[in-house]
Amino acid sequence: MLRPLILAALATVGCVETLPPLDETTSLAVELIAPADPGAPDRRLDDSARTVMIRVTAKDAQNQVDTGVTRTLRIYVQFLGSLTPAHDALLPLATIDMTAGVTGVATLTLPPVFGPTTIWVEDNGAGGSFAAGASPALWFREPTTSDISTPRDLMALDALAASPLQNKQVTVKTSRYGARGRMVVTGTYAQGYSVSDAQCADENGNPPCVSGAFDHVLVFSFSRPKDEEGRNIEAGQFIDGYAGAVQEFNGLTEMGFPQSFVSDTSIDLARIPTPPVVQAAWLSNPIEFEKWESSPIAIEGATVCPLDDDYTTYKQWKLDLGRGCGSAVNVITNGVIDFDPATRVGQPVTRVVGVLRPVNIGTFNVFIIFPRNSADLVL
Repeated sequence: MLRPLILAALATVGCVETLPPLDETTSLAVELIAPADPGAPDRRLDDSARTVMIRVTAKDAQNQVDTGVTRTLRIYVQFLGSLTPAHDALLPLATIDMTAGVTGVATLTLPPVFGPTTIWVEDNGAGGSFAAGASPALWFREPTTSDISTPRDLMALDALAASPLQNKQVTVKTSRYGARGRMVVTGTYAQGYSVSDAQCADENGNPPCVSGAFDHVLVFSFSRPKDEEGRNIEAGQFIDGYAGAVQEFNGLTEMGFPQSFVSDTSIDLARIPTPPVVQAAWLSNPIEFEKWESSPIAIEGATVCPLDDDYTTYKQWKLDLGRGCGSAVNVITNGVIDFDPATRVGQPVTRVVGVLRPVNIGTFNVFIIFPRNSADLVL
C-alpha cells in the first residue's frame, strides 16, 4: 500500500526547475563623501548644511561591481516618510551619470529637509534595472509648525494651496521660539482643533503669548479632538506636540490622522495670542490671509452685507471691509452663536473674531472666519 505513495513522492521531487542566476544589477551602493559628519539624533546638522557629495556603485548578486552598467541614474531625497520630489513629478532632484558601474562624485544641494534624511538613487530610466540604494542618514532638525505652513515661494501660483511638506508624515514637538515657545490651542471644533506656535512672556509659559505669520495649523481629528490619553482638548491649553500626515483640502493645510501629545491639562484663555486685525488691503493681496490661516483674526468696523446664496446654502454671511460686498470676508456663526445676520444687514459691527479658514481653488479665493463663542461677536 505504501508503494504508490512513495512513487508519487518521488515523482514530485523530480519536478524541479533550476533558474539561471541573476546577472544584472541588484543594488546601488551610495557612498556619502560630504559632509564628513552626517550628524546624529542628539547632534543635528544646521539648516544651511544642505550641500552633500555622493558616489554611486552598481552591485551585482555577488556584491561585486557590475561593470556592465553605463547610463544615467536618478536622484531623490527621502525624509519624513516619502521621496522628494515624488515619483510622479516631471523631473528628479538631480541625475548622475554612471560608467562601467561607477559614477564620479556628484555635488547636490538639498531642498529644506527635516529629521533623518537619506539620498535615494534609482536606476529606473530607459533600459534600467530598477535597482536602488540609499546613503547613510543625515540628521537635520525636526520641523516646526511654520515649516508646515510657510509656502516655499510667497509669489508662486500655488502659494495659497500647497504646503512644502504636503503628503509627509510629520511630528511637531518643537517650538521655533526656543525655551519660551509653546504650542497653544486656539479653538476646538466638531472635527479638530487649531493650534499656534507662540512665544510666551517667560520660560514658564506665562502669558501673554505672541505668535507670528505662518505659526498656525488645523489638526483635523474627524471627531471631537482628544489627546493620546483620550482626554478632550480645549482652547487655552498647551500641548506638547502633534503628529500626522500633512494634507491640503481646498487650500486649507491640515494635519490628518493625527496624534496629539499633552502633559499639561490646565486651561488659560490668556495664553491665546492676540489676533491680528484684518486690513482692507489684504483683500487685494491674499497672501496676507495665508499668513494667518488657522489663526484667530479680528475684523473691526465692518458692515453686514445683504444675505445671498452663500447664506442659504452654507450659512455664510458676509462683512464689507470698505471695498464692497463683492470683496467680502465670510463668517459662520450658525450653531455657535445665537445671532441672525438678517437683522443687522447694512449695519456696522464693532468687532468679530474667529479662526480663519480659506477656500483657495485656482483663482477662486474665499476667506471664512469661525467665531468660537459669543464673546467673539461684538455688535
